[in-house]
Amino acid sequence: MRKLLKKVKIPLILILISIGLMIFGGIANHFNFYSSGPFNIVFFDAIIFAGLMFVGIFIILYIYLHDVVFAFSHKPQSNLKGKIKTLLRNITVFIFALVISLTSLLGVMLSYYYTRPAPEFESPPFVGLNTWTAIPSGDQLEKHHKSNTELLYYNNSFWMVYQNSKWHLEDKNGELVVAWSPNALEGTWQTVARIKVPGYDVRDPLLTVINDTMFIYFLPNQQFDPEPEVTFWCKSKDGIIWTIPKLVTVNVSYGDGTWGSEWEWCFGRTEPITKDNITWYVMASGFKKFLRAQTILLETNDGINWKEVSVVYDAFYFEHYQGSEACLEFLPSGELISTIRVASMSDWTGYIFGTPHAGTIIAKSYDNLTKWSHSPDFQTRLDGARLFTVNNRTFAVGRNHLGPGLIGNHVGRKRTAVYEVKENRLIHLFDLPSNGDTAYTGVSVVNGIVYVSYYTNPIGHDLPWIVGLAFFSASEIRIAAFSAQGLVLYANTQGGLIG
Repeated sequence: MRKLLKKVKIPLILILISIGLMIFGGIANHFNFYSSGPFNIVFFDAIIFAGLMFVGIFIILYIYLHDVVFAFSHKPQSNLKGKIKTLLRNITVFIFALVISLTSLLGVMLSYYYTRPAPEFESPPFVGLNTWTAIPSGDQLEKHHKSNTELLYYNNSFWMVYQNSKWHLEDKNGELVVAWSPNALEGTWQTVARIKVPGYDVRDPLLTVINDTMFIYFLPNQQFDPEPEVTFWCKSKDGIIWTIPKLVTVNVSYGDGTWGSEWEWCFGRTEPITKDNITWYVMASGFKKFLRAQTILLETNDGINWKEVSVVYDAFYFEHYQGSEACLEFLPSGELISTIRVASMSDWTGYIFGTPHAGTIIAKSYDNLTKWSHSPDFQTRLDGARLFTVNNRTFAVGRNHLGPGLIGNHVGRKRTAVYEVKENRLIHLFDLPSNGDTAYTGVSVVNGIVYVSYYTNPIGHDLPWIVGLAFFSASEIRIAAFSAQGLVLYANTQGGLIG
């Protein structure tokens, strides 16, 4: 035993050093000490302690398995059979040590991220930020992931639609829940309806009122890593009894004077909006004739029949350039402004570890909604966002990719954040209490107060996105409320007065 302990002395020291680095990283993260940006102490600390932990565990396991578990004669083998036997033993020991050490490292990393103290969220000046839990995650494992929120103020009360499922990925037993509250406060939300489609995972709801009728549009999904291809709709007069969901069909132009009816179009992240209660507009992303990836502006007078108005963003046949989750808001001039998340604006797709070419396209219409100008912004990819207007200025609430690493990095930290949207850039204003798998917001501005619904892993943690998505998938829906005028005042201090 003493001989064994002597052999594992160095790897034990490595493990102790890694534990010390874990503690340091947790403290640095809690106090936001170089926890984001290019020089990210927390990120590099995690890489170093994970490497030291893995090496230490692997060496100890290898020595233990080699000398104890698989121990037999260590005398040099002179014959071929003996040499093969020794080689196979060493390979077996190596594989066992590798698998067990990697599994142990995963357990250590998950434990670290779960117990790592969450950073402190401070309310910015003027804003008067308050947040609370609207819909808790609950104790049911198969329904503890509350996400994909939508918020509407209608008939002097709040309406919310959200996804209720086991996790972020495909769940064909999931559902959309319609909830009602007189004031959006904690403990006041009542479930009034549930919407399911047999054989489909249902997600990304939009809620609006068209001609005194409530409409829900949502995306049905049949892929494990969600990639919806069509949009469904249903309607209700009272918000309680809803029609059977039907497929949305879109009348699109092919640019040569011909038109066609298509269905492979996904509505964006903004509910249909109107300026005159006659025509409603929405964004949709898809492939014309199953070939050309585009984001287009649609219009309707009844919420059922949709027709293309203009092409907003053309992905030039490259699927990874494709825009999605497009948001929409009217400008004072009557034109429209849109934010479109783009996974990559180059061939560097970076699906797992991110890419510097991911970002947000800011599009602005002109010539009566028929043409669009574009400006890219690379500070974040504005996932799951919503636009809203205060004092003729456009704001957004969506996902802030803090890193570490590049935008879209699966192990990066993410927040739900408030931005001001200029015609050529985004201005980050502040983060809401959130972490892990988060965003997909709804917004209602009521009596000078901005109400924001969003989902997040429990805010007592600070989980990387993939950890919150796949391992600790319980999430809750929160409401943030803050002063609309205070938001404008604070935006002025952050460069919002500059056009």
